[in-house]
Amino acid sequence: MPSDAGMTKDTLVEVLRARILRGLHAGTLAPGDRLPSAREAGAEFSADHRLVLAAYRDLAAEKLVEIRQRTGIYVARRFFLGADTPGLEWLIDTLHEGLARDVPIVRLHEWFQRIVLTRRLRAVLVEGTLDQIEGICYELRADYGFDARGLDAGDLADPAESVLADLAQADLLITTRPFAALVRRVGERVHVPVIVAEIGLNPMGGDWRQLLREPLHLVLGDERSIPALTRRFEEFGCTMENLHIVVVGRDDVSAIPADGVVYVTRGAARALGSTPIPGHHVPPARGFTSATARALIDHVVRANVDEAFVALGVPPVGPRSRPRQA
Repeated sequence: MPSDAGMTKDTLVEVLRARILRGLHAGTLAPGDRLPSAREAGAEFSADHRLVLAAYRDLAAEKLVEIRQRTGIYVARRFFLGADTPGLEWLIDTLHEGLARDVPIVRLHEWFQRIVLTRRLRAVLVEGTLDQIEGICYELRADYGFDARGLDAGDLADPAESVLADLAQADLLITTRPFAALVRRVGERVHVPVIVAEIGLNPMGGDWRQLLREPLHLVLGDERSIPALTRRFEEFGCTMENLHIVVVGRDDVSAIPADGVVYVTRGAARALGSTPIPGHHVPPARGFTSATARALIDHVVRANVDEAFVALGVPPVGPRSRPRQA
């Protein structure tokens, strides 16, 4: 296995943390499960085992793992709040900062609910492939609480009045750079704000950097996704020799080796339904860059605050009057 000269302790902490949290979220790990030893992880990452142990110690300080003398390293049993919680220190800091802003800790949850759950926002994602639509819509629903649906960009080339009328009912239009100009024009016509999302390389960092050293089977639901995904892998500096693309409806998914590493897009999973896919599956990762996540959160919070203002008879000042871009 080739050496990764850029692997530092901080990188290892990030990789191991992401792997554990995704495993907890996907149900492939549970509190108390044993993790690879420092030597095992060091061999996998081509890193000195002492560096891996130092990374594990940082994660132990976060209360994410437990290091037990003579027995090994385990997912912390006290990490009971789930994979979406970064740890107790983060919660303590948040409660402390809330108190400094005159929000009692016993009421902070009510405050958060008001600014994110007062109103169910409707988002329309405009994209060009089934894989992008399914993956991004899932993230919009699961992470941001949007009532999200997808629209093929081809339907906006010469949109019917019924399509425009439907889009006018949305709170937000979301797209990516290839369709930005088109969606912005439509957004202006229907008076709905637009966010042009940037999709980061998150799925191809961390664990993926290691996984791509071995054959990886990428299962897609839409053949049109191949060029964009190929470019993303190449930008990341990954060899294409180890990437095996499998398209649902074109290729035989049952031919994937039982011990192969497999990444299944949400579009492919939907297309396959209950059809089993062999191999060791890598849990899906978030795709939005930090800037896009911030823009989405900004929109959600301002729209919910506006809703509260409207209930008090105060004119809204949120996203519709002041569109914000990622």
